[in-house]
Parts: sequence; structure tokens; C-alpha cells
Amino acid sequence: MNNNITVFIEVYNEAHRLEACLMNFLWADELVVFVKKSTDNTYEIAKKYATHVYQVDYCSASENFAFNVKSHISKEWCLFITASSLMDPELSAIIINLTSDPNFESDVIGLPYTMFVLGVSGKCSPWGASYKYSLIRRSALRLTDILHNEIQWSGNNIYNISRESTLGRFYHFTHTNPDDSFSRNMRYVKYEARYYCLTFGAKAYRIAFIDLLRSIASVTIKKRSIWRGRDGFILSIAYVSYFLMRMIYIWYEMRYSDDPYEAHRKKSIEKWSHY
Repeated sequence: MNNNITVFIEVYNEAHRLEACLMNFLWADELVVFVKKSTDNTYEIAKKYATHVYQVDYCSASENFAFNVKSHISKEWCLFITASSLMDPELSAIIINLTSDPNFESDVIGLPYTMFVLGVSGKCSPWGASYKYSLIRRSALRLTDILHNEIQWSGNNIYNISRESTLGRFYHFTHTNPDDSFSRNMRYVKYEARYYCLTFGAKAYRIAFIDLLRSIASVTIKKRSIWRGRDGFILSIAYVSYFLMRMIYIWYEMRYSDDPYEAHRKKSIEKWSHY
């Protein structure tokens, strides 16, 4: 059935999990993969399953994401995934029925969503969104290069697929282990710190501090995940640590323009040259 959907994904060195991911989305009319020049066989795996594969220059975070996608939109609906994504067949069947229905008028489809972080999901996790809004009609789609906010839309014409009507879920399996978690966070917070400083100037530190306080309030009061056993405590610490790391990077970006110890080294050399 023609569902008029293009699935977009951007990857780098994802050979270990890309095959499973792409096999979950072969039902779409188009499967477009942007491969940042990788050192493993990510490109070869993408060629095996995708309808379109484009090799692009490596860039940090999602700096060229909007440009890449806008250049290749051809279908009415756009679904955005990552290498961490999987989907149940039951959910894809519902999606196909909706997007192939000429009388369906909504511009955004909320997908029942389950996110795993460090292998854990549920109430003990502070990452607990019920829906993922990544299936968007082309006419309503708005794209940016802002990390974690690349995909946006205009209007409020949203249809949520009822979680009670299906067991099908859109999954996000991220942060495989602590090494993976720390390395991803380091990469993301550096990018966000630069963006905050460029966008908000002197206010960047205060905004980051407010974000940190909100993250603490979320795990202690709103979602109470920090009180839900050992898993909840560890995941809550991991969640808050992201905002703490970002604030540290913003403080550093605002305080120093270069190596803060270079002057000390030069002075030391000068002292010893006269000794």
C-alpha cells in the first residue's frame, strides 16, 4: 500500500545496530539514510536496505540535518528516526492506515513511545514521554539545526494514536552502557554550550542554571524517579548530570577564550630562562 511516507535517518559508525533499525522501517515508501563518513561498514549496510543513501561530510551533532532533509523531501509525510529506533509491526500498520486515508486531516501523528536508557524504562526512569511526535506532514514541517529540537511543526492539528488501542510502540534504545552515555553527553553538551552562548549571550549561564534546577525538580518532585529504588536513583543522577555538565561548559565558554594556563606556562619559561 502506498503510504506516502519518507523515513529519514542520519548516522555515523552505527554498523552494530543499523541493520535491525532499518529492517523495522522497510514498510515506508522511502527510506533515506544520510551517512556521515564512517570508519566502519555503516554505508554498506545502509545501501543494502535503504531506497536512498547519501554519504555526507562528518559534522558534530546535527549541524547539517535540516539542509540534508529539505533537499530530499518528496513524500507527503516525513518520519524521523535514529539508529536507536525500533518499531512494532502493529504500530506501522496503524500508521499506514492513517497516512493512506485521503480523509485524514491531521498534520502530526503522535506515536505511542517507550524510551530505554541504560537498558531501563518505566516509572523509575526520568525519561518518560508517552508520545513521540516525529511523523509530520510535509506542509507543516519546520526543521532547524538545533540539537534535540531539529524537528518542529506549525499549528496544533495533532492526532495521538491511543496507547490503549494498541500494544505497538515506537522505541528508542539509547545509552548502551556508561561509556556510551558519557561520550554522547560530552558531545552533546559541548554543542549546546556553544549554541547557548551564541544565542543568549550573557544570559546563557542563568538559563542553564534554571534548566538544571528544573531537572532536579523533575526527578525529585514531578516524576519522583529518584525515589524509585536503585534504578531510579542512578537514572535520575544520569539525567541531572547532563544539565550539570552543560552548565559547566557554558561557564567555561563564557570565562575563557583560550587555554587558561598558557600565561602561567609562559611565565614559568621566562623564570627558568633567567635561572
